[in-house]
Amino acid sequence: MSPSEELSQEIARRLEARLPELTARLLERFQEHMFANRFILHPRKLQQLSEAEAASFLAFLAHPQEGYGERRGGDLAREGLGERSLVRLGRELRDYCQQALADAEPQILSSAIAASERYAGELFVGYAETREETILTEQEELRRALSRTLEIQSEELLFKNHAVDTSVNGIMLADLSGRVTYVNASFLGLWGYQSAAEVVGSQMTDLWTGGELRGMLASLSRTDGWHGELAARRKNGATFTVTLATSLVKNWAGDAIGIMASFVDITESKRLEAQIQQIQKIDALGQIAGGIVHDFNNLLMAVSGYVQLLLMDAEPGTSLQHDLLQIRGAVDRGAGFTKQLRFFTRQGSGKRQPMNLNEAATETYELLKRTFPLDISFGLELAATPWTVEADPTQISQVLVNLCVNARDAIVERESLQAGEIVKGCITIVTENILLGEGMARRFVNGAPGRYVRLCVSDTGIGMDAELVSRLFIPFVTTKPSKTGTGLGLAVVNGIVRGLRGFIDVTSTIGEGSTFAVYLPAAEPAGERGSSDESDRPSAAAQGTVLVVDDDEQVREVIVRSLGQSGYLVLAAPNGMDALALFEARRSEIDLVVLDMVMPTMGGTETLRRLKQLSPRVAVLVVTGYTTEDLARELAASGADGLVEKPLDLRVFVAKVKELVGAPFVRPTRR
Repeated sequence: MSPSEELSQEIARRLEARLPELTARLLERFQEHMFANRFILHPRKLQQLSEAEAASFLAFLAHPQEGYGERRGGDLAREGLGERSLVRLGRELRDYCQQALADAEPQILSSAIAASERYAGELFVGYAETREETILTEQEELRRALSRTLEIQSEELLFKNHAVDTSVNGIMLADLSGRVTYVNASFLGLWGYQSAAEVVGSQMTDLWTGGELRGMLASLSRTDGWHGELAARRKNGATFTVTLATSLVKNWAGDAIGIMASFVDITESKRLEAQIQQIQKIDALGQIAGGIVHDFNNLLMAVSGYVQLLLMDAEPGTSLQHDLLQIRGAVDRGAGFTKQLRFFTRQGSGKRQPMNLNEAATETYELLKRTFPLDISFGLELAATPWTVEADPTQISQVLVNLCVNARDAIVERESLQAGEIVKGCITIVTENILLGEGMARRFVNGAPGRYVRLCVSDTGIGMDAELVSRLFIPFVTTKPSKTGTGLGLAVVNGIVRGLRGFIDVTSTIGEGSTFAVYLPAAEPAGERGSSDESDRPSAAAQGTVLVVDDDEQVREVIVRSLGQSGYLVLAAPNGMDALALFEARRSEIDLVVLDMVMPTMGGTETLRRLKQLSPRVAVLVVTGYTTEDLARELAASGADGLVEKPLDLRVFVAKVKELVGAPFVRPTRR
């Protein structure tokens, strides 16, 4: 054993002999500096700390090479002892050694003091290393926590930015003074700007027309938000309507720091809404007009029928025949008026067939260029190979004539307002094939994507404002002087076009002219059509029994008398219920039923269905003032054998009756 080892063991033995005193002194000193540093432990914990410290110091003296001091310093660091307390602890150990070994040899005292100082150094090293390790661990944990928090916030911000940047709504941020600080891509598209730099820095009020926005901004401080419609101004100066929602942006303290505004362009939806309202008005008027057409046709039918019966007995060349012919002419004019109303209500029958719009455009062009004023020039621009449409050529001609007459009147009105100036008016008719996409089709209530033939009539007339354009197709709306226009022309055009599943687009500028673009769906390539069997039907003699069903007494009497004079035995019923009862009683005698469609108690459609149930062989001729191609198809599918319109031409009507009474029975094919 070396001399230094022997000396250390001697010091340890002497100090261990006084261990109780050492523990008590350490406890007293620990308590003093811990209270002084506000580091208060439970008395039991303080006792354990003092005893452990004394034991560790003695173990260090016994085995100075085994690192007791560093381990104990690490324990003290983990237990939360402060640095100042650690320094005092080392100093007190040195003082204690001096006092405890004051009577020992100088060598022992000197060695004990050196040992206490070395032990205190090791304590500090262990303490410092543990504290550094703890701090680094805590910092790494904090760094990781902060990194994850920043990552989450970054992801949230990325999602929010993506949502804002890609939103279909236009979004704008501004400071509290209304100065723009940010706009998204949709905003740039709505307003027609190429980059955000063109907008950022400008005032929000520069982007709207009128002063509503200023009032809205002023009210934000009181309401925290605002929602409504405003007129906006694009970069090119054009105006459009948006729904605007604004709110205050606030910080964590609840203080307002900016303004957020979101926009949706509702110009197109408002235009479609106006179209729907107009269609609803027209449909409502159409229902009223339909009732008028029915009742008026019955009146005309009665007058026309009696006149025709009288004409059969009138001597040619007499004043009576002349007067009757005048009455019949007036009735025919009334029938023409009801036909116009039927077109407006989309009840015009029309015989549709595959047709080339170029032919109708050329015929109208040739007709009108010779009859319109010479100072109005005509232009004709035709598609090389237009697609075929399914339409009635007469109706298409009526559409073209009505549009061209309106164009002529617009040019004449412009010339009258610009008296003294030389104004060269021009009307242009254009046909072209159009493949309509989803975007364009959505501009019209009844629009659908697909192939269309566009028929345009353009003029250089006086033009119209947007308010008048919105009311153009409402019946009896006209800008012409009284007694020169009925206001039915464009309503009839609209009725015909809608009946063909088409639509009309109108563009007009005050002082420059208007363009009416009619879109008609192109027909699918037609297969071979079967020939009608009507020409194969043998003519029949005027004999047989006919059941006439009509609720109007005068109409019923006219039909009965005309058939009776032609040699038929005629039965009559005022409604469907009576007709069915009469048919069941005498079905073996009845060869034909002449059936009105609009009747009380039981309508014509239900009566037809029940008649066919009772006797599929019975022939039924429908007589009605409501006539459309769709109705004709429905009636044919239900078993009707023919359809004639009121008011009747009695000769044509009787010929149709003769045809059906003599026709062989053909069992309807199942669909």
